[in-house]
Amino acid sequence: MNSAVLDQTSYAAPPSKRRIRTPFTLRELITPVFYYKRQAILAFLLPFLLAWVAIFFAQTVYVAQSRLLILLGGDYVFKSSATETATAQSFDRSQIVLAEMEILKSRDVRTEALKTIGLSRVYPNFAGMPDGLGKGVDQLEKDLTITNIPTSNVVEMKLKARDRKVSADLLNKLVEVYLVRRSEVFKRADPTTVSVQRDVLSQRLNQIEAQITDFSTRYGFGDYTQEFNAVQTQQALLQGQLQSLDQQIATRAGRASQLSILRRTTPQEIQVSTDRSRSTVMEGLMQNLIALQAQRREAAEKFREGYPLLTELDARIAAVQAEMRRVPAQQVSVERRGLNPVHQQIDTELADSSGDVAGLRSGRSALTQSLDQVTNRLEELVRIGPEYRELMRARTVVEGALQDLDRTVEDGGIANSTARSRANVRVIQAAEPPIRGKTGRTLMLLAGIVAGMAAAFATVVLASALSEVMVTPRDLEDKVGVPVLLSVALDDEGSPRRSGRLTPSRLSQDEGRLLLRVMSTLQRSGGGVMQLISAHEGEGVSNLTRDLAAIAVSGGMRKVLLLDIEPPDGRGAASMFAAQGHDLNPVSSERRTFQVGDTTLFVSAPIGAGGLKVEEAKWSTIIKAARSSFDLILIDSPAFERSSAGIEVAALADATLVVVEAEVTRAAVARRLVDQVEDAGGQVIGAVLNKRSFYIPRWLYRSL
Repeated sequence: MNSAVLDQTSYAAPPSKRRIRTPFTLRELITPVFYYKRQAILAFLLPFLLAWVAIFFAQTVYVAQSRLLILLGGDYVFKSSATETATAQSFDRSQIVLAEMEILKSRDVRTEALKTIGLSRVYPNFAGMPDGLGKGVDQLEKDLTITNIPTSNVVEMKLKARDRKVSADLLNKLVEVYLVRRSEVFKRADPTTVSVQRDVLSQRLNQIEAQITDFSTRYGFGDYTQEFNAVQTQQALLQGQLQSLDQQIATRAGRASQLSILRRTTPQEIQVSTDRSRSTVMEGLMQNLIALQAQRREAAEKFREGYPLLTELDARIAAVQAEMRRVPAQQVSVERRGLNPVHQQIDTELADSSGDVAGLRSGRSALTQSLDQVTNRLEELVRIGPEYRELMRARTVVEGALQDLDRTVEDGGIANSTARSRANVRVIQAAEPPIRGKTGRTLMLLAGIVAGMAAAFATVVLASALSEVMVTPRDLEDKVGVPVLLSVALDDEGSPRRSGRLTPSRLSQDEGRLLLRVMSTLQRSGGGVMQLISAHEGEGVSNLTRDLAAIAVSGGMRKVLLLDIEPPDGRGAASMFAAQGHDLNPVSSERRTFQVGDTTLFVSAPIGAGGLKVEEAKWSTIIKAARSSFDLILIDSPAFERSSAGIEVAALADATLVVVEAEVTRAAVARRLVDQVEDAGGQVIGAVLNKRSFYIPRWLYRSL
């Protein structure tokens, strides 16, 4: 048995949906190959045997070979036909070679060569058929291979046939027919055809000239380019004038605005002259001061300094003197006012500026209308420009085509007479009868092996992907979505239990302690509660629970309770311990809980056995009481298919382990069980893959 890698810290936090996966090892990758080895062998044998059947019926085939050199000559300096608008162009090397190969592959070349050699000689099976020649031509297309040797101008031809001489003769004939066909392809047009094309082009040129004349008259211009340049120049001039006017208007309007502001701040009347005299207020204050000073002198003669009367007179004298300093010595007696000449000058300049602005704006309006007319004309010229240029281009093309036709009439006859002698193809290797034939048996065998291996691989991949059962821990994690904490082997019969001794039979001490460490990381109050549950009967929940309890007791747990819920008849935990030779000591007279021997392990009597249903509220009471009395409570839950009691107590447990039997439990059933536990409020911390078979041979398994 082996155990999966576990990130223990992930269980210390609140439960989340983050998936914890075991590492993907080479063992996990190879296991499906051995598990589905029968299907894979059958898938491999099918194409392999078909290859052997093909090898048995394979016949000897002779392959003749020939090579042609393609020269880059004047044949591929192309000039378009007179009625087309394409200009003269030349092809590159790859285009020339591909063109020659297409001529070689043409059906006419194959048909003519097959007729010349004889259908009965090349394909005797087709000779007596109504459409034998057509079928022979189609078969020749399959037997003939034409390739371009990379980075060269050489074309290689290979032809398969059952007769060595026929293969060489037919291939040479194909080359001969190809050269004849090629000369026909590159043959120039005769003078009669060119003359007809000339008449057509002349008529077309007259039509285009008439269209150009009508177009110029309709839009009112003689020469489009001159008209366009003149309108553009006029538009630029008007735009400059308009910009100058805008600047002048802005200047005049700004001056008028400043004059308006200055006019509002300048008074219309100003003071012309004034007459001034001594202030009457000052005279009254002076007389009052003289009187007070006289009273002060008289009082000083009668009283000493500091007397209240003297103090009061001093204060009054100081007040009068202060008032005299504030009052002006003179006052305006007569004031004369008149019109302000500055205000009159501002009025005059403001009137002049306003008149200038009005005049400039009137001129700008007229200039704007002229500019709009010029702009509309320019837009019209731009809009009709493509149509005019297309007419001019068409005229140029037709005129050029007429000139080409004149030259074609002169040299057409000479080109046709010398086309064959100037062929740009050379035969550098003629076909000779091959000495040895090929059967292709080795290639068929290799193809059968490769196809068989591919079929076997596809079979393993599809079977693994479509299978609902789980073989490896990786399968369980991928298909159910919970981490695998333990993997228990089927062939591991476990350590034999000694009578009277509490020892695990299937789990090792390390594996049990791993689960107990997981429990220790969970936050809880009182004793920890771990539940083990499965979907079907016989998946090993009870055995694993008893083993885990034995490991917990041996690891130093003070008190451990195994809670046995609805076990099958006669297979309760207490009965199994008794059958193994352990003494069961009842804890109370009610005989609901038993102590196993002199250990700290306690096991409950079957709860809910015999069809007795325990209410959900009572489960909470039972678990709460157990937490207060025991360090660890292990719940041996019934299979989900038999009872829902395990789902009812899931929310009361700190952690739930789902036990899955390898190769038996379907993924959908396991997923449904996990969903039911989580929907009920339980926390599924992982799964145990029980009764797992190891299909990889032991020697190979140890070396991986």
